[in-house]
Amino acid sequence: MADSAHSDRVLRFASAPSLEALPEAIDVDAGTPPNPPQEIQQKFVGLSYEAAYSEAETFVKVVDEMAVKHTGSGVGDATRIIDFGSGWGRISRFLLGRSAPTHIHALDVDPEMTTLVNVTLPGVNAMTVDPFPPTVLGRGAFDLAVAFSVFSHLSGPAHEAWALEFARLVRPGGVAAITVLDGAFMGQVAGARAAVEAGEADEFATSLATTFEDVDAARAGFERGEIQYAGSGGGEVRTGDYYGWAAAPPAYVERVWGGAGFRIVEWVPANVLFPQALVILVRGEDSGAEPRPVTDHAAAAPVVSLPHRLRSRAGRLLRRVGLRK
Repeated sequence: MADSAHSDRVLRFASAPSLEALPEAIDVDAGTPPNPPQEIQQKFVGLSYEAAYSEAETFVKVVDEMAVKHTGSGVGDATRIIDFGSGWGRISRFLLGRSAPTHIHALDVDPEMTTLVNVTLPGVNAMTVDPFPPTVLGRGAFDLAVAFSVFSHLSGPAHEAWALEFARLVRPGGVAAITVLDGAFMGQVAGARAAVEAGEADEFATSLATTFEDVDAARAGFERGEIQYAGSGGGEVRTGDYYGWAAAPPAYVERVWGGAGFRIVEWVPANVLFPQALVILVRGEDSGAEPRPVTDHAAAAPVVSLPHRLRSRAGRLLRRVGLRK
């Protein structure tokens, strides 16, 4: 005869309150999702409330317009969308204005953020992913992948690995929209270093000047088409071995994403629409060959890890200038 005794866990589960009704998937046209605390918004975006949402709205609107321009299909036509590095979900909120929640997959390395998205945007497929791919998502299953202020922070190996994963996930003819730090950022760093040397730097410039140990070498490497990365980290999950400041020149982006099977169809420089450059890419037709990873790391600039005493300052600076997701 089976043991009739039940474990404490069975009894606790059985005695828990029952829901009066099943929860419904979010409908942003019918109701407004709750906001995370302001400090969470600031921590992950560098902005909050109207400023944070205005930037997100513009991003989704421009991506939609450019996708229609280059492929004939916009955000509303996509049945599977990736919001990569989704954070607390501000981009997903505006994707929801054009697409059903079940169409959106919000990916982030931070389980606190994917949990937050699950709670505030029920019905969206929020998924915690590792800092490096692969994911469990299916090959060629997505029409659109967006990443606002994500590749602007990834090291070269992480950037390249995720470009290949995007190539695996996005179908031929699909769109990827990313932002990167471009030459404007390198100019900011060089200007900050000059201000420090002249004794004219404020706290902001003093912090920015510490990004690269050798600014001239970093700028020269950038001009040679090499990604320039300084690992600052961003908490326990976003560690400095893959997360920090990353300036990616057009030649690098073209080489990495071209090797992965994408072509650049739009490049909007930093400070035109956003503090970062906007890059729109279209996935090419499959040729039967596997996408090619970048293999010229020997020629690339080495990863720079900021000293421990500078990491918290760098984190505050990322948030201040709106460069942290």
